[in-house]
Amino acid sequence: MSSGPESALYRNVRKKLPGALVVPLENRVNLGIPDCLIATPPTYSMLELKVVKTGKKVRLSPHQIAFALKHGTMGMPTYILVQWHPKGTTKAAETRLLLYHGTQAQELHERGVDTPPVAQWALNAVDWTELGRQIAISARIWPKEPL
Repeated sequence: MSSGPESALYRNVRKKLPGALVVPLENRVNLGIPDCLIATPPTYSMLELKVVKTGKKVRLSPHQIAFALKHGTMGMPTYILVQWHPKGTTKAAETRLLLYHGTQAQELHERGVDTPPVAQWALNAVDWTELGRQIAISARIWPKEPL
Protein backbone atom coordinates (compact mmCIF):
# COMPACT_ATOMS: atom_id res chain seq x y z
CA MET A 1 0.00 0.00 0.00
CA SER A 2 1.40 3.41 -0.90
CA SER A 3 2.15 6.12 1.62
CA GLY A 4 -0.46 8.64 2.67
CA PRO A 5 -3.42 8.98 5.03
CA GLU A 6 -5.11 5.75 3.88
CA SER A 7 -1.92 3.74 4.39
CA ALA A 8 -1.66 5.05 7.97
CA LEU A 9 -5.29 3.99 8.54
CA TYR A 10 -4.48 0.59 7.00
CA ARG A 11 -1.53 0.10 9.38
CA ASN A 12 -3.78 0.99 12.31
CA VAL A 13 -6.46 -1.51 11.22
CA ARG A 14 -3.87 -4.23 10.55
CA LYS A 15 -2.18 -3.74 13.92
CA LYS A 16 -5.24 -3.30 16.15
CA LEU A 17 -8.03 -5.48 14.73
CA PRO A 18 -7.95 -8.53 17.05
CA GLY A 19 -8.01 -12.02 15.60
CA ALA A 20 -8.07 -10.74 12.01
CA LEU A 21 -5.75 -11.23 9.08
CA VAL A 22 -5.72 -7.95 7.13
CA VAL A 23 -4.35 -8.22 3.59
CA PRO A 24 -3.81 -5.21 1.32
CA LEU A 25 -5.30 -5.56 -2.15
CA GLU A 26 -3.07 -3.73 -4.59
CA ASN A 27 -4.96 -3.69 -7.86
CA ARG A 28 -4.44 -1.53 -10.90
CA VAL A 29 -6.37 -3.78 -13.28
CA ASN A 30 -9.84 -4.19 -11.79
CA LEU A 31 -10.90 -0.71 -10.74
CA GLY A 32 -13.08 -0.36 -7.65
CA ILE A 33 -11.70 -3.30 -5.67
CA PRO A 34 -11.55 -2.30 -1.95
CA ASP A 35 -8.22 -1.61 -0.25
CA CYS A 36 -8.07 -4.70 1.91
CA LEU A 37 -9.38 -8.17 2.52
CA ILE A 38 -10.11 -8.94 6.17
CA ALA A 39 -10.26 -12.55 7.35
CA THR A 40 -12.17 -12.84 10.61
CA PRO A 41 -12.79 -16.58 10.67
CA PRO A 42 -15.10 -17.95 9.51
CA THR A 43 -15.80 -14.94 7.27
CA TYR A 44 -14.01 -12.68 4.84
CA SER A 45 -14.85 -9.02 4.39
CA MET A 46 -13.67 -6.34 2.01
CA LEU A 47 -12.86 -2.91 3.37
CA GLU A 48 -12.35 0.37 1.49
CA LEU A 49 -10.38 2.92 3.53
CA LYS A 50 -10.97 6.67 3.27
CA VAL A 51 -9.57 9.63 5.18
CA VAL A 52 -11.47 12.94 5.08
CA LYS A 53 -9.32 15.81 6.36
CA THR A 54 -11.36 18.74 5.06
CA GLY A 55 -15.11 19.05 4.74
CA LYS A 56 -17.55 16.16 4.84
CA LYS A 57 -17.21 14.74 1.32
CA VAL A 58 -16.03 11.15 0.98
CA ARG A 59 -14.32 10.74 -2.37
CA LEU A 60 -15.46 7.48 -3.92
CA SER A 61 -14.85 6.75 -7.58
CA PRO A 62 -17.72 5.47 -9.76
CA HIS A 63 -15.93 2.09 -9.82
CA GLN A 64 -15.72 1.96 -6.02
CA ILE A 65 -19.41 2.86 -5.71
CA ALA A 66 -20.42 0.23 -8.26
CA PHE A 67 -18.33 -2.49 -6.60
CA ALA A 68 -19.61 -1.68 -3.10
CA LEU A 69 -23.26 -1.49 -4.19
CA LYS A 70 -23.16 -4.67 -6.28
CA HIS A 71 -21.45 -6.77 -3.65
CA GLY A 72 -23.29 -5.18 -0.72
CA THR A 73 -26.73 -5.79 -2.23
CA MET A 74 -25.72 -9.40 -2.88
CA GLY A 75 -25.17 -9.74 0.87
CA MET A 76 -21.40 -9.83 0.59
CA PRO A 77 -19.57 -8.23 3.54
CA THR A 78 -18.25 -5.07 1.88
CA TYR A 79 -17.55 -1.96 3.96
CA ILE A 80 -16.15 1.54 3.82
CA LEU A 81 -14.19 2.75 6.84
CA VAL A 82 -13.86 6.54 7.01
CA GLN A 83 -11.52 8.43 9.30
CA TRP A 84 -13.10 11.88 9.52
CA HIS A 85 -11.38 14.97 10.86
CA PRO A 86 -14.10 17.58 11.55
CA LYS A 87 -13.14 21.13 10.58
CA GLY A 88 -10.34 22.48 12.73
CA THR A 89 -9.82 19.15 14.51
CA THR A 90 -6.35 18.23 15.65
CA LYS A 91 -7.27 16.02 18.62
CA ALA A 92 -7.80 12.28 18.28
CA ALA A 93 -10.80 12.57 20.64
CA GLU A 94 -12.55 14.75 18.04
CA THR A 95 -11.57 12.65 15.02
CA ARG A 96 -14.18 10.00 14.18
CA LEU A 97 -13.90 6.51 12.71
CA LEU A 98 -17.10 5.76 10.77
CA LEU A 99 -18.09 2.35 9.39
CA TYR A 100 -20.46 2.13 6.42
CA HIS A 101 -21.87 -0.90 4.63
CA GLY A 102 -21.30 -1.18 0.88
CA THR A 103 -25.02 -0.64 0.24
CA GLN A 104 -24.52 2.91 1.55
CA ALA A 105 -21.82 3.81 -1.02
CA GLN A 106 -23.97 6.01 -3.26
CA GLU A 107 -25.49 7.89 -0.33
CA LEU A 108 -22.04 8.26 1.24
CA HIS A 109 -20.74 9.72 -2.02
CA GLU A 110 -23.69 12.16 -2.22
CA ARG A 111 -24.12 13.15 1.46
CA GLY A 112 -20.63 12.50 2.80
CA VAL A 113 -20.21 11.83 6.51
CA ASP A 114 -23.75 13.09 7.14
CA THR A 115 -24.79 9.58 6.06
CA PRO A 116 -25.67 7.58 9.21
CA PRO A 117 -22.92 4.97 9.75
CA VAL A 118 -23.40 1.36 10.83
CA ALA A 119 -21.07 2.17 13.75
CA GLN A 120 -18.75 4.97 14.86
CA TRP A 121 -16.06 5.69 17.41
CA ALA A 122 -13.80 8.53 18.52
CA LEU A 123 -10.37 7.77 17.05
CA ASN A 124 -8.75 7.63 20.48
CA ALA A 125 -11.45 5.26 21.81
CA VAL A 126 -12.06 2.75 19.01
CA ASP A 127 -13.42 -0.54 20.29
CA TRP A 128 -11.46 -2.67 17.82
CA THR A 129 -13.20 -5.86 18.99
CA GLU A 130 -16.57 -4.27 18.22
CA LEU A 131 -15.32 -3.06 14.83
CA GLY A 132 -14.23 -6.60 14.01
CA ARG A 133 -17.59 -7.94 15.15
CA GLN A 134 -19.46 -5.39 13.03
CA ILE A 135 -17.40 -6.33 9.97
CA ALA A 136 -18.00 -10.03 10.60
CA ILE A 137 -21.75 -9.96 11.36
CA SER A 138 -23.21 -6.91 9.64
CA ALA A 139 -23.49 -8.87 6.40
CA ARG A 140 -26.37 -10.79 8.02
CA ILE A 141 -28.24 -7.53 8.62
CA TRP A 142 -27.69 -5.83 5.24
CA PRO A 143 -29.38 -5.34 2.91
CA LYS A 144 -32.40 -4.37 4.98
CA GLU A 145 -34.78 -5.47 2.24
CA PRO A 146 -34.77 -8.86 0.50
CA LEU A 147 -33.04 -9.05 -2.87
